[in-house]
Amino acid sequence: MKITRTIQKILFYLSSFIPLYLLLIIQNLQITDSDGKILSFKDFINQFFHTSTSVAFFWGGVLVLLFLSLFGVALFFLVYANTDGRVGTIKDAELIREDTMGYIVTYIVPLISMDVNSARSLTINLILFIIIGTFYVKNDQLFMNPLYNICGYNVFSSEEQIYITKISKSKLKVIAKRKLSVKKVNLIGDIYVLSEYKSSKISNSDDLYS
Repeated sequence: MKITRTIQKILFYLSSFIPLYLLLIIQNLQITDSDGKILSFKDFINQFFHTSTSVAFFWGGVLVLLFLSLFGVALFFLVYANTDGRVGTIKDAELIREDTMGYIVTYIVPLISMDVNSARSLTINLILFIIIGTFYVKNDQLFMNPLYNICGYNVFSSEEQIYITKISKSKLKVIAKRKLSVKKVNLIGDIYVLSEYKSSKISNSDDLYS
């Protein structure tokens, strides 16, 4: 069970770097030759294989990581986000919005500067990627994922728990204050995916601050 949890954490970690993989692909993918002409299909495919060892390693690594990341995406959006979970309440505590932009600036942006033609640069960035991953997995930083924000989720932390939810902060405060029920799915540890419980939904006409 512990091994399964660790694998899930790793998949979530890899999925948090999907923006990086896409940026690296856009940055390094060759579509035209030195004369500005569109590459033939054969030349386009050859750039992934018939190149230097470091470049071939780069493309192989990016494609493998992107493929594995899709399992992390499916795990969250198709499994955890669609699981009924259990009905419960949340405490009336101060909700702090987690800064996932800081995650992008701190971890993702520096990796864009790697030189794919340099084995040294690839090695250094791979080691950095592993170090960040070790920190991410060991400290259960699964909520630090830009994809959640892109897909409309908010990440809030309270005194004891962290919530990944599409519910706005103002609604969460009302739900907590009125002790209304929500659906809670435990992602891992003290991290939960929250969604509104049908019988406790707050309409837009409600006074959210009453």
